[in-house]
Amino acid sequence: MNFLTDTHALLWWFTESPRISSKASEIFEKCEKGENVIFIPSIVIAESLSIFDKKRISFNFKNLFKKIHSSENFVLVALDYPILQKMVALKEVPELHDKIIVSTAKYLRVPIITKHRTLQNLPSVKIIW
Repeated sequence: MNFLTDTHALLWWFTESPRISSKASEIFEKCEKGENVIFIPSIVIAESLSIFDKKRISFNFKNLFKKIHSSENFVLVALDYPILQKMVALKEVPELHDKIIVSTAKYLRVPIITKHRTLQNLPSVKIIW
């Protein structure tokens, strides 16, 4: 199956945090085994770098980036014109980062792995946590 991750889910999985749900953890584990594909919006990588730079979570950003880059099952998604078109039409998500994540998921037609409560209440996307 295909999924899209937000920043917290990605970092909690990578750092083996107990904050990640068992369902989300299982999706990431299956991705590592080649059974799932997880799309990662470019904004998620940018936010991860910012969190690393600010030392808000202790992890090795270069290792995370290398793991994603070397995997066929983690796919980076650039912010490009079709996603921007979805953003323009998406009125129910005011925050920019979340708007990019939701628009990317809508464009790819995949569920989002997130604990974010605001996104869980959106009728237009499927949320997994």
